Amino acid sequence: MYTTSRPNTNEQRASNPFEEMSIVSPPEHPPTRLFHAVSANKFGISAVVAGFLCNFMVFGIGFSYGVLQEFYGTPTGPLAEYSDAKISIIGTVSTALTYICGIFNKALMLHLSPRNVMLIGCVLMSIGIIVTGFCSSYYQFILCSIVQGIGGGIVYLPPVVCGPVYFDRHRSLASGVLFSGTGVGAFAMANLTKYLIKQVGWRWGLRILGFMNLGVTGAASFMVVEPKLPNFRSGNAILNFSQLKSLKVVLQLMGSLLQSAGYLMPLIFMSKYAVSLGYSSSQGALFIGISNLINAASKVFTGMIADVIGRMNTLMICSILSAAVIFGLWLPAVKDTFISLIVLYGVFSGAIISLLPPCLIELFGISSYSQLSGMMYCARGIGVMIGSPIGAVLISGTGLKPEDYANAAIYDGVLLSASAICLGYLWLLAFSDKKPKNWRL
Repeated sequence: MYTTSRPNTNEQRASNPFEEMSIVSPPEHPPTRLFHAVSANKFGISAVVAGFLCNFMVFGIGFSYGVLQEFYGTPTGPLAEYSDAKISIIGTVSTALTYICGIFNKALMLHLSPRNVMLIGCVLMSIGIIVTGFCSSYYQFILCSIVQGIGGGIVYLPPVVCGPVYFDRHRSLASGVLFSGTGVGAFAMANLTKYLIKQVGWRWGLRILGFMNLGVTGAASFMVVEPKLPNFRSGNAILNFSQLKSLKVVLQLMGSLLQSAGYLMPLIFMSKYAVSLGYSSSQGALFIGISNLINAASKVFTGMIADVIGRMNTLMICSILSAAVIFGLWLPAVKDTFISLIVLYGVFSGAIISLLPPCLIELFGISSYSQLSGMMYCARGIGVMIGSPIGAVLISGTGLKPEDYANAAIYDGVLLSASAICLGYLWLLAFSDKKPKNWRL
């Protein structure tokens, strides 16, 4: 996992942020070397597992909101008199705040341990979900969504910030495993939510999900140990505006913002779109889960590939193909392409999310990672706010015919294409700065 030889030059020493964790002790102290290597490995694996569990719950619930949205708008649902656009705002607010509130994690972790930060988020998110089960008015759903989103943003980011830092050669794989919890969670939660609504009703279904979140993310809170790196806590400002003077930083943030704006749209509308193609609502919920399960496996697989062919290279391939899938398979609005859309979008879209953190470390270094990661996820939250709500407005008619989704598909494809352009320009700048020149980036 870590290098085993002492750097020969200052440049090499600076490029190895794990020097204090590397096996660099003098030969006369082999037990100390072994202890440090094993400890680092243990803490890294523990943080990755915790990140998997938090992503499983936070985004598993968030990304399967399409199931709740479909039910809320039915004649027996609590929001039957509201449009799809207004109902989608509930889930969008929660997911957007989950990302946006990541910007405050650095400030919290300057004063609290990752465990205590995560426990605060765990309790807030669980309260938001549980209390939603008591809601009867639209504004109450919104308020609970806000609490859920703030809590989710606080609980999931500490392992995301700490976990990849423990790894070097296999950093993309570790990040892929961590973020695969999102897809596995969405697969499980989409079907579990559908089952709970049918068996115990939506109110008790949400309460059960809330208590489940309390247990799972609460346990994960005790699994994250902050890396003992001297530059890990560098800077004490929530935002370092001087970093925005860098074109690379701006391109990274814009690429992340645009990708998140387009990413959720197919997932949120997939269930209802499937019904418009002639599938049942149960099949629609299943399709959401299948896409996310493929998404999870893809994150692990592409993480392995990225560690071999280059993280930025893999990120670019997935960005381009995600946009191509939307234009080629969603825009035609025919049943024959729907299964291909589910599979291929699941393969390429989620990999982008898991590759962004290791790319961030590779481009800007460990010292900037914790702060830039908060800014990046804040940008992703803004992207969520301009994505699905506008996409819902662009759905023409009643949304009961496949062609009603054409404008939303075009909007989604444009967002993902613009993200690919930003990340592509970033890739070119990073390649031009690389010395010596090497195709692996």
